[in-house]
Amino acid sequence: MRKIIFNVIFVSFFPLAAFAQNFGMQLTPEERAQLQTEWMKENLQLSDSQQVKVEALNLEYALKMEKIKGIDGNLSKLKKARKTSEEKDEKLKKLLSEEQFAFYLDKRKELRKKTKEMAKEQKQEEQGMSDQPGKCP
Repeated sequence: MRKIIFNVIFVSFFPLAAFAQNFGMQLTPEERAQLQTEWMKENLQLSDSQQVKVEALNLEYALKMEKIKGIDGNLSKLKKARKTSEEKDEKLKKLLSEEQFAFYLDKRKELRKKTKEMAKEQKQEEQGMSDQPGKCP
């Protein structure tokens, strides 16, 4: 249970990684960065100049987040992920317009909410399965 909650919190810092994990896909940092960049390009209407910079930033931080996965201890991992995410946000804020950055934060908040809801539903399904005699979770 703790692992599920931690994963929900941890992946909520990586918008596309959250969906990938929920659907059993294992993406490389490069693939996550590319998906994030594509999403940002489409939804934030990035200029060509912004796109190049955002793509490099997404890759840099996807690689940093990948290293964090190897840290022992969920609390340490969470703290490091949160700090890394905040660093990325500070850099993004400088690359994006106020409107683009606000939109990005709103969408990320929505995604976190959806991710938590999906985890809650999954937990309820698992509990329902374990309550049924003769069924293995």
